[in-house]
Amino acid sequence: MFTRQSYLLGLAASVAASPALLQREYNTTNTSMVYSFKDVPVTKDIQYIPCFDNYTCTQLDVPLDYEDLDAGYTNIAFQRYEAAQQPALGDIIFNPGGPGESATLSLMQLLPQLLELLGDSYNIIGMDPRGINNSGPLLDCFDGKPWLRDYYYGQLYDGVDPRSNVSISNYYETSGTFGTWCTQNLNKTAKYANTPATARDMLQYAELLAETQGKPREDAKVDFYGASYGTVLGTTFAALFPDRVGKFLIDAVVDGDDYYHGSWSQNILQGDASVDAFFKTCAEAGPLCAFYRNGSTASDIKERFDAILADLEEDPVPVNDPLFVEFPTTVTHMDVRGLLQTAVYNPPSLFSILAAVADGLETRNGSLAALYASKGIAPGTSKCDYTPGGTDTVLPKEVIACNDNSKSFNGSEEALFQLFAEQKKLSTYLGDTWPMAVVPQCRLLDITPPKSQLFAGFKKINTSTPILFADNVIDPVTSSYELMSGYFEGSAILLQDAVGHGLVVTSSNCTSSYVQKYFKTGELPPRNTTCETEFDAFPLATGLQKRGLASHHPLSRRHFAL
Repeated sequence: MFTRQSYLLGLAASVAASPALLQREYNTTNTSMVYSFKDVPVTKDIQYIPCFDNYTCTQLDVPLDYEDLDAGYTNIAFQRYEAAQQPALGDIIFNPGGPGESATLSLMQLLPQLLELLGDSYNIIGMDPRGINNSGPLLDCFDGKPWLRDYYYGQLYDGVDPRSNVSISNYYETSGTFGTWCTQNLNKTAKYANTPATARDMLQYAELLAETQGKPREDAKVDFYGASYGTVLGTTFAALFPDRVGKFLIDAVVDGDDYYHGSWSQNILQGDASVDAFFKTCAEAGPLCAFYRNGSTASDIKERFDAILADLEEDPVPVNDPLFVEFPTTVTHMDVRGLLQTAVYNPPSLFSILAAVADGLETRNGSLAALYASKGIAPGTSKCDYTPGGTDTVLPKEVIACNDNSKSFNGSEEALFQLFAEQKKLSTYLGDTWPMAVVPQCRLLDITPPKSQLFAGFKKINTSTPILFADNVIDPVTSSYELMSGYFEGSAILLQDAVGHGLVVTSSNCTSSYVQKYFKTGELPPRNTTCETEFDAFPLATGLQKRGLASHHPLSRRHFAL
């Protein structure tokens, strides 16, 4: 999703001797401009220093378990973009999703969109949650060998075909080996990487910030913008600390009950509607859509696309063009479903690519499909030929999600078969790929958070400030705003007329004005508000600016996240 950087450093062998041994390496004295979090001191209080040219950074030394200080400590990384006018109205903690995405990297990549949406009255804080990028504890199943890790990730899902019982059975066993392997190799502090613990870290930041301003810790409130998985983090915080909720924007809303259950079965309720939007907007775009033919209707385009999938199920397309691949390969229907799954996250950036891929496949030219699915590319399997990809988002996603569900989902082979069947009923197009997001990897990952970090579930409550829930009219993987809003008395829902994952896939003065008014005054939009937008699924190629929470490029089906 984001340009990766190499921040991950090794853990010391022992985790009990000293809090510092639970953290990545860092320079304890540096206070000049820094370009890596390893040069940001870890401190008990907030001490921002200049970083990455336009930001300031700090790392907090926090308890692994706030109810058991003997468990030790770890570091949490914060990166701040300061409001144009100081003093700012507050600090908005931002989480872009995942679990596994780095908020510090996302802050830098999405800053223009964040300022457009949130305005410039607040400082915006990218906080890497536990186990992610710059924050401890370090999650590593591959003994500091990122080339081996990434090669394994590339192999985990290849060849899985939900239409084959043999393939599902094989995947069931293969995904189980992930849990067994990581149980053997993960540091014992991995159990502290979970959503309730990260929510408590947010409160710790707010309380320490209040102290720096001469205010009582117990009066501190958290201001927050969470998207996708970030909505799980935000609603979890609100459920645990309802009297500490400041202004909360919850965008691209996940069904929190389903997430904690561990099946991820309610994500793709609008999956087919998002794909239908591809057919519809392609027809409306005419020649701007490469898959358009003279006079094509949305129904015509859907029929042709379905024919491509049906053809690929029976007869994969060979790819031999050295301009696109380094060795011969084939493109399957699952490759195309994976491309489709990713494209609907961010139509203005990715529908044009999907259309070009489909255009080629209609004449059984799979070169572009192979390119964007990263097939036919030689892996870097040694330190010598490995090109660093930077922060790992896959393993943190698996560990955090598995810690959160605590084996609630029945991890039997029969349950996995049933899950694939149920997802297929929910979405013809996305139901084959989504069950591989996280569920099968959890069953043999034998780590369990302490009782103090197990989430008891959602119930109706009042929060100290009403929460603003938001989403697009069609969101392919998170559309549970009505369900989750129902848990929080006085909350409101703001929709915008667009397709994609999260508000920032497009621009809307209407959306931004309501959001900024909410953060400034606490005023919520009127009931049943839907904002018009500048949504354009097939913009002119010149000057195209990528937007969105999941601008995956190249397209890949391997590691879907919220």
